[in-house]
Amino acid sequence: YVDRARVLTALLVGTSQTEDVKGAAILGGCLSAIDASFSGFVQALSNKQVRPDDINAQEMACLCVEMYGGIARASEMCQPERIPQFLTPSLNPLSGLMTFYSQDLVICESLLRFFRDYAELFVPMLTREQCLALFSASAELLKGYSAHHCSSRVIKHCVKSSAQADLEEEQSYNDVLCALQLLIHLGTKDFIDVCTIEGAGQVESSQVTDVIFFGLQQILPLMTSGLLQFPTLCTQYFSLVGFMMDTYPEKVCTLPFDLFNALLES
Repeated sequence: YVDRARVLTALLVGTSQTEDVKGAAILGGCLSAIDASFSGFVQALSNKQVRPDDINAQEMACLCVEMYGGIARASEMCQPERIPQFLTPSLNPLSGLMTFYSQDLVICESLLRFFRDYAELFVPMLTREQCLALFSASAELLKGYSAHHCSSRVIKHCVKSSAQADLEEEQSYNDVLCALQLLIHLGTKDFIDVCTIEGAGQVESSQVTDVIFFGLQQILPLMTSGLLQFPTLCTQYFSLVGFMMDTYPEKVCTLPFDLFNALLES
């Protein structure tokens, strides 16, 4: 599925020239086919026509998320604003997959990776409405992710002599890393808007900080001392928390006590 997504990315970039009629037909056909397949799959899940734990349903979920990931990574295409126009209506259904597949770590990580990549590559060009849709879907995604993994996942760091073994163990928590990186990329929207023309569809600073602190609240229970022994995860986490504390001290002072206390204790 990952290879198919890479082929899709290359196909979208290669056929994106607006004056290329044949290329435009191929591009439109690819996007329409993916949208139709995903919409039908989501409807079948919602109507209980298929069981989420059915092997075919799981494979379909994996394929759909990877294909959307391939679309999100096509930022080098001509007129890339067409990607947010296509993806925005699908963000809520995609985040809703976490309701069905929160226990499947492969699908979980794929969803987090898709949202991370989309935020990283497209946040600078999103309109206000598109950005708010991304914020809302990301919040629901992290809420669903937290509901399962923060209560049932045991995270521990075993002492090993092999650096390679340590690296492999850290990679098993790539989903947590993706969640942290998603919040970091969402947070850049506030600084991007500072550099744009005032009133040109900007997102309010409070809306950015609200979603970041909400996301931190969701994943904070995962940030145990065992997890923070992994260098990459530790660096990303404290970079995010330190940045939010330094940049938005007035917001930190108004946080709920439980969240404020948990951030300080971490």
